[in-house]
Amino acid sequence: MMSKPNFIFFDTETSGGRGLADILTIDAIFYDYNFNKLDEFNCKAKLRKSRVYEVDSFLVNGIDPFEMDKWSNTNFDLTKQTNEKFISWINKGDVFFCAHNGYNFDYMLTSQHLFSNLFTWPWIFSTGNARQLDSLPIVQNFDFYAPNKISFELNEKNNKVYRLGSLAKANGFEIKDLHSSKGDTEGLVRLMNLLKEKDPGLFRQSLSFTNKKDVLSKIENTDYFCHPETFYSRTRQFTSTYLCEHPIYKGYHLVFDLKHDPELIFSEKSNTVLKKTLSAAPKKYRTIKIGKNPFIQDKSFATKFDDEYSTLGHEILKKRADFIIKNRKELANRVSLIISDQFEDNSIDQTELIPEQMIFNLNPSSNDKSLMNDFVMTNNKDEQKKIHKRFNGPLKHLSEMVLLDKWGKDGFDSNEEYKKVRKNISRRLLSTNKEVFPTIPDGMARIDVLREEKKDDKEVLEKVETINSHLEKLASEHENYL
Repeated sequence: MMSKPNFIFFDTETSGGRGLADILTIDAIFYDYNFNKLDEFNCKAKLRKSRVYEVDSFLVNGIDPFEMDKWSNTNFDLTKQTNEKFISWINKGDVFFCAHNGYNFDYMLTSQHLFSNLFTWPWIFSTGNARQLDSLPIVQNFDFYAPNKISFELNEKNNKVYRLGSLAKANGFEIKDLHSSKGDTEGLVRLMNLLKEKDPGLFRQSLSFTNKKDVLSKIENTDYFCHPETFYSRTRQFTSTYLCEHPIYKGYHLVFDLKHDPELIFSEKSNTVLKKTLSAAPKKYRTIKIGKNPFIQDKSFATKFDDEYSTLGHEILKKRADFIIKNRKELANRVSLIISDQFEDNSIDQTELIPEQMIFNLNPSSNDKSLMNDFVMTNNKDEQKKIHKRFNGPLKHLSEMVLLDKWGKDGFDSNEEYKKVRKNISRRLLSTNKEVFPTIPDGMARIDVLREEKKDDKEVLEKVETINSHLEKLASEHENYL
């Protein structure tokens, strides 16, 4: 682990829960390892002209869409300011970013914004001295390995609730402005500080697996080890031996679950039969994502719980692990071949990606990257327009969306060009087809459902009607361009 790293805690409030959502507000607080505040940052931006929101997002975060329209920053402005602030903090030394449920939302969402706003390096959370943390699995691991040190609320099924607001309330520091980026960031700080105070050793261990090379070395060069996983609010510990990297998903590594007998399973010579065995429940191998701070425990933990591993005992676990290690190359080849065949068997998704979805598919040339850097760095409208004309394909579309948001009509050489861009956007947002992004008809249909569901809740209904009025305003504006 880095020695005494700093922390950057952050949270976003967005226009929806999908990958193409807009960040509307972002708050971040910079702390040293002892939780002394060093700096803070907040920014808000209006919705992009090319997007619409999911109705439920505004019901949760409490943002008034009419007020949002008055905000001065564009999405490009927010993204640029956030990038500059984060880079300035990263440059001060080793740092852990931390978000609650960040691996499933905030990290990818922020990188997606950097990409769609033409930043050549969207992976800011892995820049230089930076590493990523997610407080959600850390809390789940704390609950498993240090039970009763923190408190939880229970849901109607008597399962523990791991939502940030619930955790804060259960531990005596209810978040005042819950579901605001500022309130949730402050709550996250208190939660992580609580974990550090309750069990400093386990807290340090929770930060120890953020370096991909260290994680891979740890799991690849030991005979067997333990690792927890949480499903549906229940955490279980598995004992495994390293097998190989996933043949399709780089950075994902396969480990064999030692509650199964590998010698018996792999004695089957037919890959067709082996495929059925490996695919049948329970799972014979598990996946460790080495870039997402997996929690790796020493093999001594294998017999600390009353489960099948304890029943088997270390002698059998080691025997099974040794079989995997001795035959790893052959077994890895067979498993990789089976997995690769399964991917080939599945029908390929022929859905054409829109430019905003191409973060993993678009590989700009060195010349394009140079233009992208120039486009991002300049604050001059005419310079951005000149660079835009030199782009082609998806990059031209992305720069066009920035020009539209930042400069409006002035971002285009003619009124006809401006109207053409607006027409294409309006056609998408008023579509009644199933789209990869929210549409205005989607929102209006959701309003009708909420009116019935919330008919007895006056406060919610007032918010629903405000959002409906705003959607009607958006619909009218877009219809003008058709």
